[in-house]
Amino acid sequence: MDKDKVNQLLNDLKSARYCCHRIIELNEELEVLEHKMLGLSHFIPELTKEQEKSSKPMPTFHGGYTSPVAMFAEEDRIESEINYYRRRLNECKPIELLSLRDQNILFDLYFYHKNSWDVAEKYGYSRKGLWKHVRNEISKLI
Repeated sequence: MDKDKVNQLLNDLKSARYCCHRIIELNEELEVLEHKMLGLSHFIPELTKEQEKSSKPMPTFHGGYTSPVAMFAEEDRIESEINYYRRRLNECKPIELLSLRDQNILFDLYFYHKNSWDVAEKYGYSRKGLWKHVRNEISKLI
């Protein structure tokens, strides 16, 4: 059971970088949506010179119109997805209790995606010894 928890934490660390990037993307989407909801964004197609000179009425354009209810639903969907990724990142919090050296090892492996052979050499371990050390330190936390 203890081994499963260690593996779960390591798997959570593998996905942490993706979660961070996804939260940033979703926040950008949310910002665009809020801009639309305020009514500040308008798309007005440019008229040709012939259309500008015409005395006849021009057609009105309703391209990209979304109802306010749909925009609120989309905002809720984005916020719930952001909260999902935040919860996934919070599952990685136990690594904060590790020593700074062990945290750096995990960052090198999971955030910077460095080769485990290089990380092992950098911190004075064999590759197998590095993984044994990481699993041992995490199991002490759990």
